[in-house]
Amino acid sequence: MSKTWKIIIFSAIGAFVLCCGGGAAGLFFIVDKSTKAPKAAASDFLTALEGGKIQAAYDMLCTDTQANYGPETFETFVAKNPPSAHDFGWGGSYSNENGTETASISADVTFKSGKTSHSFEMLKEGGAWKVCGDPY
Repeated sequence: MSKTWKIIIFSAIGAFVLCCGGGAAGLFFIVDKSTKAPKAAASDFLTALEGGKIQAAYDMLCTDTQANYGPETFETFVAKNPPSAHDFGWGGSYSNENGTETASISADVTFKSGKTSHSFEMLKEGGAWKVCGDPY
């Protein structure tokens, strides 16, 4: 193989690697930016629970979830197994369908019984991100 062809092949491989790396970095930036606010809201929810601020956490639930868990039921549920720590991994998912913004955020939540993974279903309601579905 001639020296010219080697330069062309290695240049093409280099360009391909740079494009893939740039695409991956771009994807990371887009996902990170779109899930930043819902992840912060999920963290606020867990921090409130870890601090024993049950009413504050309850206020961070979406309307549908509050309808499924009355304040007393929620407090009893949390008292049985309160979280003590949490950690979020990278990413999550975000959707905006017909003006309804939702996100799914994964976290490792530590309880007395151990650590478990949980996916928080988030809904932007009244301009604020709220925890929906199974709170934890």
